[in-house]
Amino acid sequence: MELLGEIYPKRVLLKNGRWVTLRPLQRDDVDPLYQFFLTSVSEEELLLLKHNVKDRFLIESWCTNLNYERVLPLVAITDEGNIIGEATLHRTEFGWSSRIAKIRCVTCNRCRGMGLGKTLFSELLMIARQEGKEKVWGEILSSQLAPAAMLKQLGFERVAVIPGLARDLFGATHDLWIYIYDFTKEEAMKQAHEDAY
Repeated sequence: MELLGEIYPKRVLLKNGRWVTLRPLQRDDVDPLYQFFLTSVSEEELLLLKHNVKDRFLIESWCTNLNYERVLPLVAITDEGNIIGEATLHRTEFGWSSRIAKIRCVTCNRCRGMGLGKTLFSELLMIARQEGKEKVWGEILSSQLAPAAMLKQLGFERVAVIPGLARDLFGATHDLWIYIYDFTKEEAMKQAHEDAY
């Protein structure tokens, strides 16, 4: 994507005064991405992910088979070269879902409250908007209250709840919450504002 070369790498300042670099995942990111999942994400949160990210062969596959048109993985990297956050924008090229994108995001446990997750989500929302997507979909579990608050701040609306879908390490069940960011509502509000003047 030519657009990516115009935007990234991008330096951003976190709330703790630390600078990080945002850029798309690259082929040589296998080691830092694997270490991120191995050492910076809690066992409880790993359980909530859709893939076994402790499998190094999976990480190697992600980095080897990059296809930014289908899945855009964006990473946040410290000046020391450590990945502290990873978010992905998933799209399909045809069918009813071609107008929709899905975002997933994982950040380092020690970076919570620093605005990193919000920054990564905002970046991928911007790209989805520029690509002409109508809606962006996000999923979290009912136990993830901080991410739920962040999605609300960004303008996502919770549109569905699937009761008891997930089970954590301790055997407790959690509801799946589905959130949608609707660009068409954004445009409708903009048009209504313009029509008022």
